[in-house]
Parts: sequence; structure tokens; C-alpha cells
Amino acid sequence: MKYNGVVERKLLFIDEQISWLENLEITSFAMLQESTMLQNATERALQVTIEAIIDTCERILALENQPLVSSSADTVKKVQELGIISKNPDYVEMVEFRDFMLHRYDEVDLESIYAIVKKKLHLFREFIHDIRNT
Repeated sequence: MKYNGVVERKLLFIDEQISWLENLEITSFAMLQESTMLQNATERALQVTIEAIIDTCERILALENQPLVSSSADTVKKVQELGIISKNPDYVEMVEFRDFMLHRYDEVDLESIYAIVKKKLHLFREFIHDIRNT
């Protein structure tokens, strides 16, 4: 099923944010560790990008006439159950990490931020691909 322009705008936003993060060219953990501004910018970009994933899933559920679910993670799980996105557990883990960043912001582990930037940005593009190829 093709989704409306609102969903596509959210997917474009996700792609733009991932490109921006890639262009930061964070080459080492030390580079990230040494710059509070880079840490804050990276964390914020990840947070709003994951928010866009949640918003996209909520919008899709509404377009599919599905009932509301109780949490952001459940929203992603429901879209997975519908077969619209893959059942990759990393999608739900990203949402749970975003929840952690929001509610326990003073305990966010910089190593986790670095690991996402270096090893998991591809997941955001996989999400986009899943939605566009539904």
C-alpha cells in the first residue's frame, strides 16, 4: 500500500537526519567524547529521528484503521505485526533507547550513542525502505 504525503515527508526527514549524522564524520569515540557540542547534536539528531519513526508508525496505524496502542514500542511492534516493516528487533530497541534518552537523559551512555552512529544508522534507511516497498 502506498501511503500519503505526510508519511513520505516523515521518511524524507529521517533520511535527511541520517545524512546529516553521516556527514558529521565522527571517526572515533574520542572525537565524540571531546566535544560536548557534538555529543548534544548527535544525541538530539538520533532522538528526533527515532521520534519520526514513531510518528510514521502512528500515522500508518491510523491509515490502516488500527486502534491505538499503549506505548511507542508497541506502536512499532504493531506495524511489524501487520507486515509493513520487518520484524527486526532493533527497531523496537531504538524506540526504547529514545525513551531512555527522554526520561533518563542524565544517564545516557556516550558509548551507546557512538555505537548507534557507527553501526546502526543503516537501520533507519532499512525502515524507510520497508515503508516505501509495502
